[in-house]
Amino acid sequence: MQTTGLRYFLAVARTGSIAAASDQLNVAASAISRQIANLEAELDCVLFERRPRGMVPSPAGELLAQHAHQVLIRSEQVVTEIRELEGLARGLIRVASSEGFALDIVPNAIAAFHAAHPGIRFEVTVLPPAQVTQTVAVGDADLGITFALAPSPQVEVLYDGQVDMLALAAPDHPLARAPALRLADLSSYPLALPTRDTTLRQVFDAACALEGLAVEPVLTANKLSALLPFVRRSRGLALMSALSVTTPLRLNELVSLPIQARASLSRGIQVQAMRERRLPRAVRAFLRQLTDALPPPSTAG
Repeated sequence: MQTTGLRYFLAVARTGSIAAASDQLNVAASAISRQIANLEAELDCVLFERRPRGMVPSPAGELLAQHAHQVLIRSEQVVTEIRELEGLARGLIRVASSEGFALDIVPNAIAAFHAAHPGIRFEVTVLPPAQVTQTVAVGDADLGITFALAPSPQVEVLYDGQVDMLALAAPDHPLARAPALRLADLSSYPLALPTRDTTLRQVFDAACALEGLAVEPVLTANKLSALLPFVRRSRGLALMSALSVTTPLRLNELVSLPIQARASLSRGIQVQAMRERRLPRAVRAFLRQLTDALPPPSTAG
């Protein structure tokens, strides 16, 4: 079985249709159909069940998907090891990141790494935290940086740390010089928050509930980047981690204010890799660049 056919097969298995796989791979649908037909003829079995909602792997297809994934991972590893003979001159690093890190920390780390190693290319995919872990677990990203959720046996945690939630304000905001804010203070000003399905909002809502507070945001958005213009152009506040806005804070475009609360407002952050996967040299070098920009890792005990 050729790796091209296996790659096309896996794309259909993951997306659920030849059309979606065609868009993902930028390959003609007819070429994908032909490769799958060749595999079915070679193995003398049906690999997909055609259902109203799409194509689902048959029992034989599920077995092949497991095999194909491992074959492609090993093939990529061989290519990587060959390219490593050239040191850090060439290569591709794939990073899956939740939005909070993709706004500032990740692109800044990439820029610094690129300055030293211009031959290395990057591919960044921005995903919700759980999907970051899933993407790393199946080998579709070399590294994932995300807020920690439930442990996954399929990934190895290369960095484990904590980050505090802060209030962000414009430099001329009435509270800009305050040493710290209480949760109750937030209700006196227009507040911008992410949606309830985010880790930040869940931690914030739990802290408010503990203190019997009902804080209603003026602006809710499912993208952190949509909150920042509101803060810059109003007397409003937004809640975020400092890691999401390191550059605006450094340039004094925004100010950050600690928040005092009975409950902890910190969140766990992790850098993850696929378990038992040998990371290429370029990825290991970038990992050091990335973790150097993060808070000191948590210590056990």
